[in-house]
Amino acid sequence: MAPPAGQDKTSISHRWRTRNQEAASTHQHEALPFGVRLRLWRNRLIASRAFRRNIARLPILRQISNRKANALFRLTGGFIFSQVLLTGVRTGLYDRLVDKALTSESLATAMNLPHDRLRTLLRVNADLGIVREVATDLWILDDAGVVVAADRGLAAMILHHEMLYRDLMEPQHLLTPDHEETELRRYWAYVRGAEPGNLDAASIADYSTLMRESQTMMSDCILASYDFRQVRVLLDIGGGDGAFLAAAAAANPELDLRLFDLPSVAERARHHLATLGLAARSRVHGGDFVKDDIPAEADCVTLIRVLCDHDDARVAAILGNLHRSLRPNTRVIVAEAMAGSSEGARLSSAYFNIYFLAMGSGRCRSDQEISKLLAKAGFAAIRTIPSPNPLIATLVTAVR
Repeated sequence: MAPPAGQDKTSISHRWRTRNQEAASTHQHEALPFGVRLRLWRNRLIASRAFRRNIARLPILRQISNRKANALFRLTGGFIFSQVLLTGVRTGLYDRLVDKALTSESLATAMNLPHDRLRTLLRVNADLGIVREVATDLWILDDAGVVVAADRGLAAMILHHEMLYRDLMEPQHLLTPDHEETELRRYWAYVRGAEPGNLDAASIADYSTLMRESQTMMSDCILASYDFRQVRVLLDIGGGDGAFLAAAAAANPELDLRLFDLPSVAERARHHLATLGLAARSRVHGGDFVKDDIPAEADCVTLIRVLCDHDDARVAAILGNLHRSLRPNTRVIVAEAMAGSSEGARLSSAYFNIYFLAMGSGRCRSDQEISKLLAKAGFAAIRTIPSPNPLIATLVTAVR
């Protein structure tokens, strides 16, 4: 039979394909769980400009809408806001306001900046809650500014982000498998090669200093979450310069300290712990925690910001070697930022997963994922211990 006038076989075939696709899509949609279909319906509503205009007319819904809009704008303006913070650290603005109230003119003179430009920087910092104008043209630090100025490690991380931002200039390139060479990968020397134990002192100096400076909040989080008073000997695996051991020693005067890290890092740790007066309480061992024997004299072992730096296969090797090396009943504590449902955990996951993508190694895991890796390596009695701030860390403990 010939097609109706004005239609050819191609248009009829196209119409049939479209109908079949729509039918298949409808069937697929109906097969989705009710909660998913409800969310998709909600998404269609939010996508409608008419719906958003109607929300703006209702006071209660307007508050919700504005809150969502503000959150979205924080995302779109995030790079600008982070650069404001970087400028404040780099120019020494926050340091100059420690325990002082200063005018914009005095700040401009001290910082050798044009007065009108400096006032703009102050206003922007005030809008972001970093500084505060307490009287006409009299400025002090706000809460966020106090923390940035007081925590050397946080300021160091803000400066370190310059490197990450350069790697993110073309962020989609990080998603391609052949884009392996980044500035962060060069910086974190131990992720580059198969023999990290051969790294010399110059290769590990910068990142070791950064890790030591940025350890304060992490140490506080761990010590507030776990009671080390019953621990006799504490071994920190991948312990860097010994910043966490120093914090644990200050809180627990009877604690004996052990540290295991790459040979070049271990030498730095010996010197750092000695300068803190902890040489008599410490033993430092150099080696590769993937393949070398780990000292078995401790009754508690910590891995702080270690597993997140490595891919699953290497984590399995680290934990397998740890299980082989340790004595039965040794307690193991994994502490790092972990993915989870809280706002802090979600922020950490979003940040670190991009950071590790640029670094070329590791990922932010949930406590359940870490628990499975520990169980697979042979550890038992695994449990999660929440910390006061999941943005900084969550703890997972296990027993050899």
